Amino acid sequence: MDAFDKIIGYSSIKEELRQIGDTLKHREFYDKLGVRTPRGLLLCGEPGVGKSLMANALIRDSGRRAFCCRKDVPGGDFVKKIKKVFDAALQNEPSVVCLEDMDKFSDTDEFHPDTEEYVTVQSCLDQVREKQIFVLATVNSIRSLPPSLCRAGRFDRVIVVKPPRGQDAVGIAAHYLQAKSHMDRLDPQVIAKIMDGKSCAELEAVINQAGLYAGYERADRISMEHVLRACAQTLFNTTAQARDGQEDISLSRCQTITAPAQLIYHEAGHAAVSEVLCPGSVTLVYANTAGGEQDGFTRYYQDKDTPPLYWQKSRIICSLGGAAAVDQKFGLFDPGCRQDLNQAFAQARNLIVDICIHGFSLHGNGFNDSQQLAARQETAIAAEIEMCYKKAKEILALNRDFFQQLAAALAEQRLISVTDIQALREKCGIVPIAL
Repeated sequence: MDAFDKIIGYSSIKEELRQIGDTLKHREFYDKLGVRTPRGLLLCGEPGVGKSLMANALIRDSGRRAFCCRKDVPGGDFVKKIKKVFDAALQNEPSVVCLEDMDKFSDTDEFHPDTEEYVTVQSCLDQVREKQIFVLATVNSIRSLPPSLCRAGRFDRVIVVKPPRGQDAVGIAAHYLQAKSHMDRLDPQVIAKIMDGKSCAELEAVINQAGLYAGYERADRISMEHVLRACAQTLFNTTAQARDGQEDISLSRCQTITAPAQLIYHEAGHAAVSEVLCPGSVTLVYANTAGGEQDGFTRYYQDKDTPPLYWQKSRIICSLGGAAAVDQKFGLFDPGCRQDLNQAFAQARNLIVDICIHGFSLHGNGFNDSQQLAARQETAIAAEIEMCYKKAKEILALNRDFFQQLAAALAEQRLISVTDIQALREKCGIVPIAL
């Protein structure tokens, strides 16, 4: 086992880090080839994706003594601290300088990058250029750094660390579940799919939050219900309760529109349309009718095998699924679909104006656009939306049983997951629709 084995997933990044570590431990092999070993590495990625864990693993693998620098004192004192860290590294070479959260060294934005802190780092990098000192930095955003600081010769490598996806996310979720007492049916693959695109830290936080819910209820085990509530809280900042305080709705007797019933059918419409077009794409559906307030959301997952253009087209139809569902059930236009319409029109504009799915004559380059072109674009966009709205209604009509079962489950549970939806798909069957 080496230092990198404690990092779950990220196989390609770990291999690159191992290669860098080898250049630090066995420089003689590279000197024979007449090549210059890397002087510095930037690990770039949003907070919580494991940059510090990777940096520490590389330091351990190198076997070198590390001198770390994080901003914890005011400006003038911090500049002195940067110099002291590099001086200490010089006195103990071969060594590693670790600059943690380097993009936080200065309080300026991307338009004012040449501040004293960055100039000092750049100067220190140049001073140790020919020394056996490797400089390792972690940053959340590289945009605030001056290009002269990030260029090759100072930081020869830039590794972008993205939130875990697929089996990487599953492995991380399983790792955090290991230390928890939970029910056997709690599947890390379901958690990873619901939390797709979120950081390692958020995966850990959602599993821990589920445990807090279980502890407060004095439960012996963490259940899937606890996990779903934790996911809703983490993703949408809502304290989703399955039944507490929710208004009881009997959909079988619901023939006139009420705000809670409208919300139930709206979210069920989104979910049903998305599942028909892209099976397995809905991970979490929530409808809150507690305290006289209505709030809901549907969360989606884009499978890597789904063609990008098909996915984009399906998102327009899916955005209109909520309004189509209310129209289908009550014969009324849904007054709560403003955000959905904005999203649908924006997506349609992208397909027609930018990607040119209806021909190049509607392309807008931003330089010579005329009023006539704008008018034709708007006409084409409106026609696309109308067609997609009809498609959403067709999907719901042909899959009425699935749609109704989704609405019934949502009315009863208020929070349903990919597991519940899969069970309903198998029970009801799906009539596929071609785009």
